[in-house]
Amino acid sequence: MTAAELLGMAQAEGVVLALSGGRLTWEADHQPPAELMAGIKAHRLEIVAALRAANDAQPASSEHHRNAWTITRGGKPVCTICGTPMTYSEALAEARWRWPDADILEN
Repeated sequence: MTAAELLGMAQAEGVVLALSGGRLTWEADHQPPAELMAGIKAHRLEIVAALRAANDAQPASSEHHRNAWTITRGGKPVCTICGTPMTYSEALAEARWRWPDADILEN
């Protein structure tokens, strides 16, 4: 299984994979399948590289759509959300869905 397949599998299972302080973290409202967790563990470095690359992606247009946004709470980075390109407002709405006091870094 590749890192891309695992990222897709995680998303389908409702598992949020993120980088926090350079470490791979996950969050879900249920225990993910053992096969998924084993795959994440086995391909951790590839997944970290994919998330870092997504976070470093430059906006594709003047509307400032990005693939990754860093979420902060109380001024401290919590995680990075990655996925479909979105604007700052869309990313902030996604972050505040989970954490009402969240903000988004604009790097």
